[in-house]
Amino acid sequence: MSKILVVDDEPSICWGLSRLAEGLGHQVQAASSAEQGVSVAKEFRPDLIVLDVRLPGVDGLTAMKLFRGLNEQTPIIVITAFGDLKTAVTAVEQGAFEYILKPFDLHEIRTAIERALRRTPQSAVEAVHEAASEGLEGMLGRSPAMQAAFKRIALAAASDAAVMLKGESGVGKELAAHAIHRHSPRANGPFVAVNIAALAPDHAEAELFGYAAGTFPGAAHPRRGLLSQANGGTLFIDEVAEIPAPLQVKLLRALEQGEVLPVGSDQPVKIEFRVVSATHQDLHQLVNSGEFRHDLFYRLCTFEIPLPALRERTQDIPLLANYFASQFGDGRAVLATETVEELARRPWHGNVRELRKAIEHALVLARSGSVLPSHLPAPLPAFQLNGIKSSPEGRLNEAVTALAQTLLKNPELSGDVYDRFLQVVEKPLLATALSQAGNQCAPAARVLGLHRTTLKRKLDQHGIAENGAEH
Repeated sequence: MSKILVVDDEPSICWGLSRLAEGLGHQVQAASSAEQGVSVAKEFRPDLIVLDVRLPGVDGLTAMKLFRGLNEQTPIIVITAFGDLKTAVTAVEQGAFEYILKPFDLHEIRTAIERALRRTPQSAVEAVHEAASEGLEGMLGRSPAMQAAFKRIALAAASDAAVMLKGESGVGKELAAHAIHRHSPRANGPFVAVNIAALAPDHAEAELFGYAAGTFPGAAHPRRGLLSQANGGTLFIDEVAEIPAPLQVKLLRALEQGEVLPVGSDQPVKIEFRVVSATHQDLHQLVNSGEFRHDLFYRLCTFEIPLPALRERTQDIPLLANYFASQFGDGRAVLATETVEELARRPWHGNVRELRKAIEHALVLARSGSVLPSHLPAPLPAFQLNGIKSSPEGRLNEAVTALAQTLLKNPELSGDVYDRFLQVVEKPLLATALSQAGNQCAPAARVLGLHRTTLKRKLDQHGIAENGAEH
């Protein structure tokens, strides 16, 4: 039997946790404030403390230090209905065993209690937290999806593992990388960000690994590469899926051996940094297809953090919109109720980045008055947003979806939508196949899997001549 101290100012929480713990065969004491909890702990000597963050008087995070002063090894499970990334990080830094959001389910809290009581004093920190009424590094969210992301960010910050941030363009991957760095033991070191997709192919190796003087025209002096610049800190590799195959080999070698060889040099340079990577692509699929090295994948992806798309956390939109209005306005602009409702209805294919730009746009038109729906820019179709889907199939899917939505909304096309849709999407396929086959119908038909006469009929329907001209 173990002894558990519950510190919470909600009688119902104290009662429920006491009944649960007693049902597990443990002895329980409850306190309604941190001060009372510390007093009880001196005599009770608990094996586990379940501690609320918001308490009358001394708050829970401050109280953690007081409880640590009584017994450094006692695990503490932090529970809260409020919080932000800063709170999560603080809880981890102070050694919280677990961080659980109210309202919690009994299975979750029971599992946490059982794990905490089984742990050894040498157990690693396990904890942390959720969502926000105030942001840290611009990251905001009260939704369960963002709370889960905050928790994983805080856990990652407390370790030195390689982290992979996954999510669509505009969800805040670089903000998350900054947060991990700022709350890590490497916070005093450099944070170096590199967007692989933005590097010129001919200079990517030199940018990453550096080069020796005289390596190529104009290189009068040696230059440290981005990997060397990150020494002692954090290297953030954005769009990691875009690393060319030859560079994947060299990057893997650099990470495994802890050194880089500048272009044109025979003297390796020692490096030591933490790697945080980001991608909006499915790296597992790229590994399976052979486009991304599996050994590099495992080297970069020790700990994954998925960041949700804005459409997956619509309840955060009012919070984010008001935050951006306060950041970019003069403090007098107010979002009208109907504007917030309109924002919540939009698909936000560009995620938080698109929302931010929409609010900036609206504030210019509103001129410190009430921000109305008419002040918002038109939503961008997904296929117009660069970077959301990098593959041709992804971009095509977005464009086709937008076309389908347009056709289906047109009442004049009722009963004819399917044929009209096929006319639009079939024509470029046939024209491209014919062109690549040297404007010869027979080889084009073989590639398409159509009978030659069927292809000829379709070409005539679309007004495409076999010489490639339209008639």
